[in-house]
Amino acid sequence: MQILFHLGAHCTDGGLLIRSILRNREVLAREGVGVPGPGRYRELIRDVSTSLRGDAANPDTEAMLIEAIRDDDTAERIVLSNENFLCRDSVVLTDGALYPKAHKSAWLRQCFPGHQTEFAVALRNPATFVPDILHRVDPDGGERAALLATIALERLVWSDVIARIAEANPGARIFAWCHEDTPFIWAEIIREMTGADPYTTLDGEFDMLEQIITDDGMARLKSFLSLRDVSGPTRRRSAVAAFLQAHAIEDAIEEEIDIPGWTDDTIDELTARYDEDVARIARMPGVQMIEP
Repeated sequence: MQILFHLGAHCTDGGLLIRSILRNREVLAREGVGVPGPGRYRELIRDVSTSLRGDAANPDTEAMLIEAIRDDDTAERIVLSNENFLCRDSVVLTDGALYPKAHKSAWLRQCFPGHQTEFAVALRNPATFVPDILHRVDPDGGERAALLATIALERLVWSDVIARIAEANPGARIFAWCHEDTPFIWAEIIREMTGADPYTTLDGEFDMLEQIITDDGMARLKSFLSLRDVSGPTRRRSAVAAFLQAHAIEDAIEEEIDIPGWTDDTIDELTARYDEDVARIARMPGVQMIEP
């Protein structure tokens, strides 16, 4: 059986991705894909993985976990999601880098040593990711300066995170995507996560887009797609881009970056490094980037 761990990251989809997948639970079940509710496994897997501390679960423990999270015996793939699988948000930026505990992904795999495991993770430009993480960890701003002092900008690279996951889980499939691209590739992400048949109709393909486009724009886009032969993902993405440009909710797409000491040059430098880093990840063996 295949077990997919969606690792987040924090401050990306806010749980919307797993909710979109859960909307298709019955359809996916007919294809052998199990999507248990997060309440059934998040604390359980945390407790078991912490207890094992990287050791392989024995057959009884593994069977108990499978029994607890699988709806029936027909599921050949199970999708699990938790932005805290690797760590809490307060630990994301410790040691001056992104997700220094990414190697603990192996603790998840070792909960199911008799099954094939895969990992999925969203990446995000550190120029916007770091401010959002800092706001979550320190909403009042009292400790922000101290937290910033521990961060090394040159170490804010996702390729190191992916490399730590890959090194800790030899042979495991890893796929990733950029958070900034999600409105355009949401349906593809869902299909990669679930392994759903390409011809299966799934609900929720516009769930992310609906967060950043006006109701009128969304209605116009759906009407446009229904009345025209917009076949293939490339043409659909072009249509989405055009309608988003015309009907975006400005407050939803504009991100204010207010970090003491950060200048426009800092943001430009982080963004350029991010673009290079994503290209580097796309070339990593065993890693699949979902791109527009």
